[in-house]
Amino acid sequence: MRQSLYVVGLLIISVSQVLAFPYNFINEDTSVEGQRTHGHVHHIKVHKQIDLPFWLKILLLVGLVLLGGLFAGLTLGLMSLDGTNLHILSRSGDATQRKYAARIQPIRKNGHLLLVTLLLGNVLVNEALPIIMDDAMGGGGVTAILVSSALIVIFGEIIPQAVCSRYGLVIGAFFAWPVRILIWVTYVVSYPMAKLLDLILGENHGIIYRRAELKELIMYHETSTERGGDLVKDSVTIIRGALDLQDKVVESAMTPINKAFMIPIDSIMDRITVREIYSTGHSRIPVYGESREKILGVLLSKSLIMYSPDENKPLSKFRINTMPTVDAKTPLFDILNTFQDGRSHMAIVVKGEQAKPIGIITLEDVLEELIQEEIYDESDARVGLAVKLETGDQLIIASKRKRTGSATNQKNKFKSQALLRSNTDPLIMTSDATVNNDNSKDLIVFDEPNESSLLLANASLPNGSQEIREN
Repeated sequence: MRQSLYVVGLLIISVSQVLAFPYNFINEDTSVEGQRTHGHVHHIKVHKQIDLPFWLKILLLVGLVLLGGLFAGLTLGLMSLDGTNLHILSRSGDATQRKYAARIQPIRKNGHLLLVTLLLGNVLVNEALPIIMDDAMGGGGVTAILVSSALIVIFGEIIPQAVCSRYGLVIGAFFAWPVRILIWVTYVVSYPMAKLLDLILGENHGIIYRRAELKELIMYHETSTERGGDLVKDSVTIIRGALDLQDKVVESAMTPINKAFMIPIDSIMDRITVREIYSTGHSRIPVYGESREKILGVLLSKSLIMYSPDENKPLSKFRINTMPTVDAKTPLFDILNTFQDGRSHMAIVVKGEQAKPIGIITLEDVLEELIQEEIYDESDARVGLAVKLETGDQLIIASKRKRTGSATNQKNKFKSQALLRSNTDPLIMTSDATVNNDNSKDLIVFDEPNESSLLLANASLPNGSQEIREN
């Protein structure tokens, strides 16, 4: 925009000098005296000076100062509303903002034509002001220039631009039609200049932010900053994570193959194997063949809910779902789209021409990259201490959960793992445990696994008072 102002300023000053010449001419008393022909002196009066009433000169001065301020203010106010900003306001602003933006968009879409028109009017006004000021002051000369300059700076530049920079949308919408008429009036002069600027500087289509700039703009609007934005920290974090997701690849979010929990296809699904699967807390378990690099598919843990470990059934008899294979350099957005298809929420990550597996990636891994935080479930929060609630054939292992609120007349619900118990080894199943503290009996769960004891003293359970002891 600064380059446009320089070029337009030079062009308009030249034009204004030409347009101001007639006014200078009619205010000059040009008489040719002393021309002698055959001994006679001829007095030739070329033009007679036009003398305006003083009150009219004052009105012209006030009008020119106001016009100069209007042109200067509209130049800053309208040119600061680029096409991108107006488009956003016309779509997402309130009813008033949408109405104002719709008025301004037609004249703002051709930015150079608008700029030339406003600057042309501003320069013409500023050129005419000292001339009329000099005439009103009776040939004040330097005084007229100083007074007119002061008027232009204070009332024609500083105040209008300060106001229009803050209320540019409202003022620009109010003067949209007068500006449109001015564009039509000066079209013969302003259009060629605008086209020349388009050729030299290119057309202006609004500000488009790069991703890094957009991230900083989002952070700028966070509520915790001094600027008082309306975006909470979690919103800012997720938006930044979504913007960063475009550059991240699968390799940065995967679990390396040597750290992934996997079971061989020739496993026997006895109690030990089933307990090991459920102890991991994973809903999907990769299955491999001859080696960990020969991944055959994935076993869904929920398929074991109705299975009895006493059957000692081989894993090969269970349904093994196929897993998609993705390259390590695949963008996370692409693998997210793959997961959204519903075929699988787990994929094998390979690298190189030999397609050797190097890791496993899940939907949870992608979501953690998106929200920029770890996702913890019940299995992640488990403390490893077993609390026995002798309620018939049920055994409940409490998760690591902190109590909140009062224990009086409150139903405390905490995630747990329920073990359907036979005579010896239990079968692990996921469940919810609810403890009613109807008699102001407190429920205490220690957060650290190294506590000397873990007590739930005198808890009143739905089927009566039970003895609770450390496992």
